[in-house]
Amino acid sequence: MSTKSDARPVIIVLEPDILVRMTIADFLRNCGYKVIEGAVSEDLWTVMRSGSRLDVVFTEVRLANEADGFELARRIRRDHPGIDVILTSSVPDAAEKSKDLCEEGPMKKPYHSNEVANRIKLLLERRRTEMPDLSARE
Repeated sequence: MSTKSDARPVIIVLEPDILVRMTIADFLRNCGYKVIEGAVSEDLWTVMRSGSRLDVVFTEVRLANEADGFELARRIRRDHPGIDVILTSSVPDAAEKSKDLCEEGPMKKPYHSNEVANRIKLLLERRRTEMPDLSARE
């Protein structure tokens, strides 16, 4: 049983609004994902320093602390290209700013939980199909 739970994709949900965070985190857990919750950018770096595996970072653009969602996405793409990023925001110009920072573009609020789950599934499937290609080239 522990091997199955170890194989579950790991998602960190960074959202300052506790009700929004709890709602999407619970939904994703019910979809079978291991979910870590955070409210500020430092929560991501704490998880990264712990050595925990992460597959997807689902983050609000507006985060309190030293880094917003845009900065997190830039750092993740640069330092951890194996981790996908989904940015979300209700800020009107966030879509234009984030189009090169997350695959498939940002998710505008209000989003539906199923849309988030479908995006995560798409990104994870893309990673699975790309990985054999990368190993074949070496």
